[in-house]
Amino acid sequence: MKKTTDINSLEDKFDYSAVPGWYTLCFNADCPLHGNCMRFLAGSHAPETLETCRCVLPHTQKNGQCRWFDKIEVMTMATGFTHLYDNVLKKDYTPMRKSLTALLIGTKQYYQFLRGERGLNPRQQEMIRRIVRGFGYDWDVPFDRYYEAYSFGNPPTNQ
Repeated sequence: MKKTTDINSLEDKFDYSAVPGWYTLCFNADCPLHGNCMRFLAGSHAPETLETCRCVLPHTQKNGQCRWFDKIEVMTMATGFTHLYDNVLKKDYTPMRKSLTALLIGTKQYYQFLRGERGLNPRQQEMIRRIVRGFGYDWDVPFDRYYEAYSFGNPPTNQ
């Protein structure tokens, strides 16, 4: 991975456009967990143009617990791997590309990730590294750029 100084930091900025449309929001400022909850952070930055959304109702919080609590987590995303094949042998190029295409759910998405149009989360980055290592290469995958992003989507717990 790149040095920390090479990662574009969030710098306490919140971009509501990064919140997935399916993500459940929370507006319960009385919840004792709201200060570290991604759902509340996203809800507190909802634009005035937002008229409807999925939200957590206040009665779901009981005894200081909320099954919808989603801890605020920042992850390091990577974009682009335009130099991945620079040191790959010709015999490995096609099978490696096919493995990566399957991992990234098809040709269109593969090229979007390759060109840096879509970000790769840490799990996807590790899967790409494993594929490269599986072909016998011991160098780290040269992603083009790194940046910090909030993690969305922890499912509710069964309480």
